[in-house]
Amino acid sequence: MATLNAVINLWGPAVKRHLFLLGAALLLLSACGTTPDAGGAAGAAGTTSDATDVSTQTPTQCAPVAGGIPHSVKDFDCLNLSSVSGSDSTGELAWLGNEPFTVMTMPRDGGVSFSSKTPCNTLMGQVEVSDTQFVVGSNLAMTMMACQSPQSDYEKWVVKFFSTPLDYTLNADSLILSNTVGTVTFKPAGS
Repeated sequence: MATLNAVINLWGPAVKRHLFLLGAALLLLSACGTTPDAGGAAGAAGTTSDATDVSTQTPTQCAPVAGGIPHSVKDFDCLNLSSVSGSDSTGELAWLGNEPFTVMTMPRDGGVSFSSKTPCNTLMGQVEVSDTQFVVGSNLAMTMMACQSPQSDYEKWVVKFFSTPLDYTLNADSLILSNTVGTVTFKPAGS
């Protein structure tokens, strides 16, 4: 172990990046069922072996509704949205201007997979949508890339945000998710 730590300290970021990529590849292979379960990915609210990072899926596997913003509950099964603004009890979340996070969903195994690329790691899990709420399952998992502040602080905020049921509001060009943690407006990614 001392030798491994010495190598990591010597090569620093390059080794960490390769270890992250190896971990991400193993997570993806595990989610696809091509390797035995090695305990899943470590998550903020627990661990899971069936989380899929839908951000790695190709756009042809599901097509968001025209305009990208859902019109009904069934349209939530294929989202590709990015945060554009938000606020919490401290005021405006100015960091969203430079460090947005995403909401991506895709049908999977009779349910809906959820993924969110934060300013640091990617969160993964399942989501259930009702006529008024967007609820990410308690088995939220995440990649394990070490990030420095402030990105790690932003990630913690996003994890807390998705760990509490969210009410949603649909507008012609945006989706607003809100709960006791904060309120965030999302628009189609790339718009």
